[in-house]
Amino acid sequence: MKHRPIITYLVSSPFGDVPADADKMHLPLECDPLKTPYGEYFDSIEEFLRRDDFKNLLEATSRKAGRVIPLDDISEILIRAEKHGFLYHPASVELIAGSQRAKFGLDVAITDTGRKWLHSEISALREIHGLHRLPFLPEIYMSGESVSMVFLLEEWFEGYHEFHISRDEGGKCGMQLWKFGGGYTNLTEEQGFEIYRQASKILTLYYDFEDFRHIYPWHHAAGDFIAKVDNDGVDVRLTTARRYNPLLGFRRDGVDPSFALFYFFLQLALHMRLDKIDGVGEVAWAEDSAVDAAVQGFCDALPHKDGFKSDPGRLEEFLALLRAFSSDELRASHNPLIELYEGTKDLPVIGKRLDSHAERLYSVIQTRL
Repeated sequence: MKHRPIITYLVSSPFGDVPADADKMHLPLECDPLKTPYGEYFDSIEEFLRRDDFKNLLEATSRKAGRVIPLDDISEILIRAEKHGFLYHPASVELIAGSQRAKFGLDVAITDTGRKWLHSEISALREIHGLHRLPFLPEIYMSGESVSMVFLLEEWFEGYHEFHISRDEGGKCGMQLWKFGGGYTNLTEEQGFEIYRQASKILTLYYDFEDFRHIYPWHHAAGDFIAKVDNDGVDVRLTTARRYNPLLGFRRDGVDPSFALFYFFLQLALHMRLDKIDGVGEVAWAEDSAVDAAVQGFCDALPHKDGFKSDPGRLEEFLALLRAFSSDELRASHNPLIELYEGTKDLPVIGKRLDSHAERLYSVIQTRL
């Protein structure tokens, strides 16, 4: 008789896994306008993983382990609903083989919009991994679709968690790390600074200096960046790359690379400040220190870019260009970027704070560069 591992369904919560009981499988997924039942969600994931007698899943596990893992070694597979969002309903898939475990992330798209975006993300991730040898985006293991869902099995960043701006009982805002299974942890200002710095560095490292392609859209409210915070410090990863297109539609033969990089820098410093309270509430605006962190992360990455690595003088010319802008000129230069936020709840918040943001950006440029 052919070996069949036990399949266990779980739902992740901030304080630990909750068994997905059979009597609750009729309940609809959170944030799903189609009201897809949990039972259909789990059944579709299992069907995707079982294809060809778990062939692709076993290949992914073997690749991750660095040795061949046969089906007979797998005693149990945990399918865990991790969270629910506007586009995807991410899960994790954990294989247990004796004392060994292998865990993967699984993006699940159900709506027409979600499926469209996930197909775009799969294409963008493959392109980016082909161009950049960097460890900050998850490795792709396999993808596929059923009649109503699209799946992407990818690397799971163990020990990394979402972070969001939160408000305490006194109304003061600060950053929290969401340790699912371990509750919420308030982060220090230094830890928050380091998260923003590393996130800015990562996006700059993936920026294409020649063709002006960049990873966008992304948003802190969607949990696109995650962080590991422990005694060794802070480490940040990016969970997704939905698109990898030229910034503001710039074309290589029509725009000076320094001009395009300037606009990438402006958008980076601006967008880094946007979140939502607890990831789902009203739009949140990060403190001025986020601007300091974004500028430092951007500058930390520049010496590693091909456009500057071989020509330090060119880098100094670009930094001198930034220093040449007045506060009013920086404010006015943001106008083309505002169109990116049309129709979003971010736009009114940006409008109220853009003047002070430009002043802070000017101050950081003059004192830090």
